[in-house]
Amino acid sequence: MKAGTIIPKQKGSFKIMEVEAPEISENEVLVKVNMLGLDGTDKELGEGLYGEAPAGSEYLIPGHESIGTVEKVGSAVNGISTGDIVVATVRRPDDCINCKSGESDMCIKGDYLERGIKGEHGYMAEYYKEKQEYLVKIPKEISEVAVMLEPFSIAEKAVKQVLEAQKRMVWQPKSAVVLGTGTVGLFAAMILRLNGMDVVSVDRTATNTIKDRIYAEMGIKHINSNDVPIEKLPDELGKRIDIAVELTGSPKAVARALNVPSINGVLCLLSVTGESYSESIDIGRLNYNMVLGNKLILGSVNSNISHFIKGAQDMAAIESQHPGLLKTMITRKIRLEDFSYEMLNDREQIKNVIIMG
Repeated sequence: MKAGTIIPKQKGSFKIMEVEAPEISENEVLVKVNMLGLDGTDKELGEGLYGEAPAGSEYLIPGHESIGTVEKVGSAVNGISTGDIVVATVRRPDDCINCKSGESDMCIKGDYLERGIKGEHGYMAEYYKEKQEYLVKIPKEISEVAVMLEPFSIAEKAVKQVLEAQKRMVWQPKSAVVLGTGTVGLFAAMILRLNGMDVVSVDRTATNTIKDRIYAEMGIKHINSNDVPIEKLPDELGKRIDIAVELTGSPKAVARALNVPSINGVLCLLSVTGESYSESIDIGRLNYNMVLGNKLILGSVNSNISHFIKGAQDMAAIESQHPGLLKTMITRKIRLEDFSYEMLNDREQIKNVIIMG
C-alpha cells in the first residue's frame, strides 16, 4: 500500500513509499483512511525536531488526525461493522497507574506510544489496523468534519479539566476568555459557548472571513490584542472572567495571562511555548492575588477516548445548530501525491487535510 514516510529527526526526509499492508488479528479492525488532518505537530516532525520510529523500523508513517471507513473486522470484535466511519485516538498506554485506568493522557511514566509521533506508525497511509478500544464510531452528520476530532478532543479535555477542578467550590461560571484562535483555540471557544459561557476570543488579527463567521454564528466576541493588550482585558470587558484558556504558544502572552482570571477563576494553559522568555513579573503581587482570590492555574495536554466521544457529541451539536460551520475550518484539501511539509508554513490556512481516498 501507499504511505507517506519520514526519517525521524531528519528534515526534508519525507517521501511516499510502497509499504506492506496490515493484516489484522481476531481482535483488530482494518480501516481504510479517507482523510488525514495536519497540524503544528506534523510541521515540527517535518522539520526534524522530534519523532520516533517504531522498533525495528527506519522510518515513521506520520499523521495522527484521521477519519476512515472500516474495511474488515476480526472475529472477536463486537460493536463495529464493515462500513462504519471511525476515528482512532493517538496515544497508546504504558503500565502506569493512570494508563491502566484509561487515562493515558495523564501518564506519569512517559513510556506511552503515540501513533504517527512516537514509536508507532500513524495514519498517513491507505490503511491502518487498530484495536476496537481505540476507535470512535462517527455519526453520518459529522463524517465530513470529524477528521478534526483529535484537536477538538484536546479542547474538550481542557474544558472538562477546568470544570472538574472547580468542583472544589460552589461555582457558577458565566464568562470565558480564549487567548489564541488556531484550530484548538476556536474549538475551545465553541465548546465553552455550548456550556453556556459568554466567550471572548483574543488574537492579533483584525479580521478573517472564516473566523468572523464563527464569531457571528456562535455569539463569540472577538478582540484584537494589538488594540487591547491581554493584561488590560479585565478592564476592557468590565466583568468577571471566570475562565481563561491560553493557546497562543507565546511565553509573553502566558505572562500577560496570569492575572486575567477574576476571583475564584481558572487559567488553563494549553500551548507549549517552546522558547525562552525573560520578563519581570511581580511574584509577590501574583502570589497575593492567587491566594486571596482562590485562583487556579492548570496545564492540560493530550486527551483520552472519553474526550473523543464527548467531542463527537459536541461536534454533532454544533453541526445541528450551525450547519456547515465546522466544514469552513477545513481550508485546504490536497492529495497525498501533492503534499509537502512546506505547505504547513502557510499561516493563512486553518486546517490542512490530505484526501487519502
